[in-house]
Amino acid sequence: MPPLAILDAPANDVCACDRERNGLVSIDAAMARAAAWAAPLADVEVLPLGAAAGRVLARSVHARVASPAFDRSAMDGYAVRAGGGLAAGARLAVVGRIAAGARGTRIGAAEAARIFTGAPIPPGADAVVMQEDVRADGHAVVLTRPVRAGAHIRRTGEDVGVGDRLAEAGTRIEARVVALLAAQGVGTLAVRRRPRVAVVSTGDELAGPDAPLAPAAIHDANRPMLLALLAAAGCAPIDAGIVRDDASEQASRLAALAGACDLIVTSGGASVGEEDHAARAVRLAGGEAETLAMALKPGKPALVGRIGAASVLGLPGNPVSALVVFSLLGRAMLARLAGGTPRRPAGLPTPLAEPLARKPGRTEFVPARLVRTEGGTRLALASTNSARLRPLAEADGFAEIPADATTADAGVPMDFHPFAGLLA
Repeated sequence: MPPLAILDAPANDVCACDRERNGLVSIDAAMARAAAWAAPLADVEVLPLGAAAGRVLARSVHARVASPAFDRSAMDGYAVRAGGGLAAGARLAVVGRIAAGARGTRIGAAEAARIFTGAPIPPGADAVVMQEDVRADGHAVVLTRPVRAGAHIRRTGEDVGVGDRLAEAGTRIEARVVALLAAQGVGTLAVRRRPRVAVVSTGDELAGPDAPLAPAAIHDANRPMLLALLAAAGCAPIDAGIVRDDASEQASRLAALAGACDLIVTSGGASVGEEDHAARAVRLAGGEAETLAMALKPGKPALVGRIGAASVLGLPGNPVSALVVFSLLGRAMLARLAGGTPRRPAGLPTPLAEPLARKPGRTEFVPARLVRTEGGTRLALASTNSARLRPLAEADGFAEIPADATTADAGVPMDFHPFAGLLA
């Protein structure tokens, strides 16, 4: 096994020997162990800023200029010289007009210049009076409220100072980051190559879309689900098809993929039963692997390893279990490939809509809907059956139930993980 990766969690949660009750590995330890089988991608691409959305930043970006780059008006009004303060009733001669992109002339005492939001503060002015706080009087304005120096001025650098770090290496680029960097005049970004991730489903019972179903056969749901999730996360997904429950056949498929992929994700056969071939297939393909029994529900079993330079993640076969495990271990491995530090997802504390009763022992991720009530937004828990897809499709995310929780009243907050942020 490779050296253990460091996870953003307390030290006693990331040790290789970390075990919870009944010999199960904690979620934090499992994420660290999974990440340890992955290595950062070395390839870097330089892309136009607008084409970098969804990609992972390879190098940190620092501010080239201050923002704002000059003192400017925060609103429409009048630029004035307030000095020690101007009282209501003061009459000021209007001597100019300054729109955004224009420059005004010097303002003297008892003078004002009409100014608009974003326009530079003219020399001599030290405040802006809102247009609602004056009344017109010929070619002058009269203050209806007192004004002090500094009012309604956005100062140079109050948002960003020269040299400030704007985006750290490992940041996933999205619209808000694009806006911040565009305001700095950044035209190109160095980003990590998209990780190439192959998804393989295993099982004699599986059939592809539009294929006729033999008796006892089912259509494969996990592979399309995982491919869609990877595409949305900015990866380069590879559909590697379905393989029978045969260790040799699986090994051949894995060996063929290892040279073309950064991560291979298998679905099904990750446990230790007679029909679970994932670990043996990895070894037959010339790789190494370990099976993790996690203090997690659903999704207790998983497999992590490597074949050559390609990392391997073996998921359970039930769809909800596969999604839960991938949102944790897959998240950790993708973060490592991107050169980042794996972090356990932080949920949003949200009150339960109804009371909860369960057996303790494992942290549980339950599909949940956000519902509006008189008391505000609440979490309505769905079915905990890991093979049911409809409750998953109708949910908004997962509610995380702590391992030690046995009961909880309505209104007790639980961490909520929106589906939109599962791999963010």
